[in-house]
Amino acid sequence: MEYSNNKLSLIYGAAVVVSTAVGVGMMSLPIVSIGMWFLLSVAVVVLTAIYMLAAGSLLLEVNMNYPVGTGFHSMIKDCMGNKPTYFNDAMMIFNGFILLYAYITAGTDTIKVYSEILVGFEINSTLSALLFTAVLGVIICCKPIIISKISCSLIFIMLCTFAYLLIDLGNTVELSNIIDKEQSLFDSTIPLLPYVILTLPFFMAAAGYQQIIPMLRNLYKNKPERVMKSIFLGLSIVSVFYILWMFVIMGNQSQNDMIAKVNAGNTNIEGIVSLIGHNSGELNALLFFFVQVAVITSFIGVAKGLLDYLSDIMINQWGLSDRYPRLLVLAPPLLCSLMFPNGFLIAIGFAGLAGAIWGGIFPAILAQISRKKHASNGYVTFGGKMTPWFTLAYSMLIICSMLLSSFELLPTMPQLQESMTLKD
Repeated sequence: MEYSNNKLSLIYGAAVVVSTAVGVGMMSLPIVSIGMWFLLSVAVVVLTAIYMLAAGSLLLEVNMNYPVGTGFHSMIKDCMGNKPTYFNDAMMIFNGFILLYAYITAGTDTIKVYSEILVGFEINSTLSALLFTAVLGVIICCKPIIISKISCSLIFIMLCTFAYLLIDLGNTVELSNIIDKEQSLFDSTIPLLPYVILTLPFFMAAAGYQQIIPMLRNLYKNKPERVMKSIFLGLSIVSVFYILWMFVIMGNQSQNDMIAKVNAGNTNIEGIVSLIGHNSGELNALLFFFVQVAVITSFIGVAKGLLDYLSDIMINQWGLSDRYPRLLVLAPPLLCSLMFPNGFLIAIGFAGLAGAIWGGIFPAILAQISRKKHASNGYVTFGGKMTPWFTLAYSMLIICSMLLSSFELLPTMPQLQESMTLKD
């Protein structure tokens, strides 16, 4: 699809959505999905995509009532006042920082590994984190069209690498690891519902993109239908990526084997790669490269969205220079990655909780208020009156999931092996 004049191809917007979402899920979803395994993981991926599409559509509907470039801070302040605005600011910033912290942590390993290959010695963790953050920090300060083209290039590399991995690992997938033919779908689903609920915040965090909606509106010259088409295309690609990724991982070892690996403490990306690489150095290297490209693309999308949000507050509201939001986007997650280099997996669940508040509950409430406050601008989200209620209900379910998990009221992975009969 080509673009001319003001008609930009949908693939550019979709690339930004994919670059924002794909990343953290490559590391977290295979681990947190062990309890419910593959088929239910597919169902949760699809349900999460529908939820994220609904939430994004609601935010776009509200945003269309304001000038191009207006961020969420300004919209919420206009519709709901100061206190809800500050609370939403805190949730969105926390969510962005947690995700960037995870990406910088993973990116630090990338610099260390490839520096040893290219220059013959390993750069220390502090310098590696600084280099990773500095290079990507320059990219997020570029114009939206440049960021989109960079994202497209990275996604093309991901697709080519992923295609090779699917062919290679697909030859060793055993369907018996994925499907239990001795149990009906109903019998195998009901006992696993607690494990499904446990994963909801992680899937939400792995598909977040709402912070880039003002950027997409600007990219498509104030045309909401094209924005939504690009979001739908992007979320479809994200869903396929995650489903195929889990298919490859779960199809190459039994549920018991993966539980044992996680219980042994190998929950970082190197542990996942070694788990499915069949002790092949070449395959492990390619898997590591693929995941790191996914991390880089996601860093760019999340950081750009957070930068737009902070710029709306610090430049438009407070009248500060643009260097302040740029510094604030990068400095806190960088410092956290240096102080806590191995804590990202636990934090991702809380990123999902914060995301359900600012990216789910607030869009649902904002849409209801905006429809009463503003005359129709010609764009109404799909589903009409039902969409805000669906988004609100699903967001509350995500929050309840994280709270129940925090108070140990949901099963954890070590209990799974004791309480259920698993395939060998």
